[in-house]
Amino acid sequence: MKKIILSLLILSSHSSFADNLNATEQKEIQGIINLFKKNDQNAIANSIRYPLIREEPIPSIDNKAQMKQRFNQVFDQKLMKNIANSKLSQWQSVGWRGIMLDSGTIWVSDKQITAVNYSSDAEQRYKNQILAKQKNNLHPSLKTFKAPELQFKTAKFQVRIDQMNNGTYRYASWGRNQAQIQKPDLILNNGQIVMDGSGGNHNFIFKSGAYQYIVYRNILGTDETPDTTLEVSKNGKTVLSQAGTLFK
Repeated sequence: MKKIILSLLILSSHSSFADNLNATEQKEIQGIINLFKKNDQNAIANSIRYPLIREEPIPSIDNKAQMKQRFNQVFDQKLMKNIANSKLSQWQSVGWRGIMLDSGTIWVSDKQITAVNYSSDAEQRYKNQILAKQKNNLHPSLKTFKAPELQFKTAKFQVRIDQMNNGTYRYASWGRNQAQIQKPDLILNNGQIVMDGSGGNHNFIFKSGAYQYIVYRNILGTDETPDTTLEVSKNGKTVLSQAGTLFK
């Protein structure tokens, strides 16, 4: 009886995913699936919304030409097969965010692939090469970290944030045009990340005595919204606020 109930629950869950897609969405997703069935790399590259963001510190893919160069790095045979063999019951519409495969392996919106949350072995090797090069160009005090989080420049500063092995975050800053192999002007440890709603916006908070440094990472916004905003306050009063642009 337990097995029958479990089977019914699984079938119900799968059918709810299928029912979640309307006729237009089902046609849209079937079109994407068919591209992968045909292994049509050119058509797949045309169906991606650029830039396609990759895991830090891997550079984003900004256009079709770059996608063609790195196609097999992003879409290895395992991912190609998973998408090509996927059923409509594995896809779910998640409102304004779009339609996701399984738990978000890829996202589709308006007939375009908007995100690929999968990293092949080849891409991980590429990531490790970039990390090794980055560490060679970092000041010795910054070489130990778990993962790079982001780098940005404001009108006056260059800032790097890394995740540490204990799960906290480290903030390091230089003058805008200084090399990171130079000693940072400021290092702040034990930073925390705070999510801002469900759209992806988040911020990093660092404290130093009476000062608080907040880096706002703006995922959602208008065309005028900066990538980041650096805000510094002293005893609760804002003393600096500068927009920032990401770089890798």
